[in-house]
Amino acid sequence: MLTERAGRLRDVLLFLALALLPTLAVGVLGLRAIQGEEAAQRREAQSSLEASAERIRLRVEQALGEADGALSAARIDPDLRSAAEALARIAPPFAVAVLLDRDRTLAIPAAPPPPATPAPAGRCLELADRFARGGEATARREARKDLLTQCPDARGQGGRFLYPVVALSNLSTEEAEGFVAWLEAHAPLLSPGEREATREEIAKAGALAGALRARALEALRGSPSTRERVLAALRSEAAAAALREGPDRAGMLRFRASGALGVLRALDDGRLAGFVVHPGSLAAAFETGWPGLPQDQRAEIASALVPRNGPRATAAIAPGLEVTVTPADPAAIDVRATRARRILGALGAGAVAVSLGLLALLWSRVRAARRTSELRVDFVSAVSHELRTPVSSVRMLSELLAEGRVEPNEQREVFEALARESKRLGDTVERMLSLGRMAKGRLAAVRAEANVARVAEEAISAFEERFPGLPPIERDIEEPAAAHADAGQIRLAIDNLLDNARKYAPDGTPYRVRVRRESGGVAIRVEDRGPGIARRDQRRIFEPFERLDDKLSRQTEGSGLGLSLVRHVMRAHGGSARVESEPGRGAAFVLFIPGRKS
Repeated sequence: MLTERAGRLRDVLLFLALALLPTLAVGVLGLRAIQGEEAAQRREAQSSLEASAERIRLRVEQALGEADGALSAARIDPDLRSAAEALARIAPPFAVAVLLDRDRTLAIPAAPPPPATPAPAGRCLELADRFARGGEATARREARKDLLTQCPDARGQGGRFLYPVVALSNLSTEEAEGFVAWLEAHAPLLSPGEREATREEIAKAGALAGALRARALEALRGSPSTRERVLAALRSEAAAAALREGPDRAGMLRFRASGALGVLRALDDGRLAGFVVHPGSLAAAFETGWPGLPQDQRAEIASALVPRNGPRATAAIAPGLEVTVTPADPAAIDVRATRARRILGALGAGAVAVSLGLLALLWSRVRAARRTSELRVDFVSAVSHELRTPVSSVRMLSELLAEGRVEPNEQREVFEALARESKRLGDTVERMLSLGRMAKGRLAAVRAEANVARVAEEAISAFEERFPGLPPIERDIEEPAAAHADAGQIRLAIDNLLDNARKYAPDGTPYRVRVRRESGGVAIRVEDRGPGIARRDQRRIFEPFERLDDKLSRQTEGSGLGLSLVRHVMRAHGGSARVESEPGRGAAFVLFIPGRKS
């Protein structure tokens, strides 16, 4: 028993290995492929980021070179407004126009205007109400002008500054510089809601472009004002050295400081005009949208204070002024890789399930084949035994008669024994022939009108004659019970059921045979009071060579063909054979013969 269990365990492990190893191998290869694809995507993303960072650097250098040439050839008027307009046209979008007076005082960007004498609150609210009501265009323009000049610090009833709302309603190019200066001075006082609303209005204002828009957006970010950043750049050691050395032959001064760079031109009247690039101006340009930058990437000023993970590329514009390009969604590659792993996991689980299903099917087939092989060997052994007994008896009795060793008064008994053993031998041979016809599907019933009750009585009587030592069989037979059937095959089926009960329920006597007319046919019921049959075995016992794998079955001689032959007989009649049983409560085999179709 232990050896058999060890063999089964070895077979199970071997089947599991054969089923799961290919799946595991494919899973490992798939995981390696996903890892390789993820690495390739990261390399591709890194290469794209590096290319974008280099394009930004080249774009800045190119724009600075073009602005440098335009500045050296530009005509800068003495008028401050005209000079500011000219410098705004020359300066790149990421730079701030700069103008220094003869005494090196920063004129552009202009200092925030001194706070005006506040108008009475009632007056400002009246002007705001007049502006909001609309009405005549002239009156509305006058109300707007008075609000901008007289009420720069006034707030509405909701607490919001009136100036940005009124100024951005119809901002002109002439008013743009003043609006940016007001925003730089008052941005720290704006609420988050006011900042967001002002930012949206700035994006729609056509009068704000280039450096002015960058200054306005930078002010809203809450960083130091543009003027403060420009002053910090001009006070750097590199800018001071350039001012000390003076302009070159073309009248140009250039410096690269830590975190800033600038280009200035010495004008004939002693002023210095040009532009300065600092982190704030560059960040504002990135915020408004850098041309040519892919939508899945973003550019910002590099900061050592903010640690970053994931792919990124950095390009140096100037010492201390670096641009970092990162993916807009840093987790995109990880998300794709995770999704791919989940898909691979689902496919792997499905493959394992399919493999286990195929394994179970193959295992059942192998076990069935092995069991069939064992049963065939047992069948041959059982048939040989069944044939050996009658053949030996016939041979022995024949030799006794041939040698004259039988007394005359005993010859009748010997002849009866010869007839009985010959009949037994013939029944065994007939059973073998029935097996052959059954296997080829040629078991056909020669049907005619027959009294099934009488057939059952004959089968019972013949069985009792063969086994006189058994208790009489209980009969519950309804007369008449006519059916269109093959009487010989029906008798064979009943005899097989009784013989099956004798073998497997020897202590379950007396047996009972019931014959009843039922709607549409005749039912034959053969009952015993034996050990019963488990539900899991009730289907397979009708298969050829199948026997229950219990102690009683192993100790009982038999070929495993009786119940299979019964089922084929019923099929040949268009009927059915089934068993009703529970362990410990006996078994009842029910045969149903359908009536003749009209």
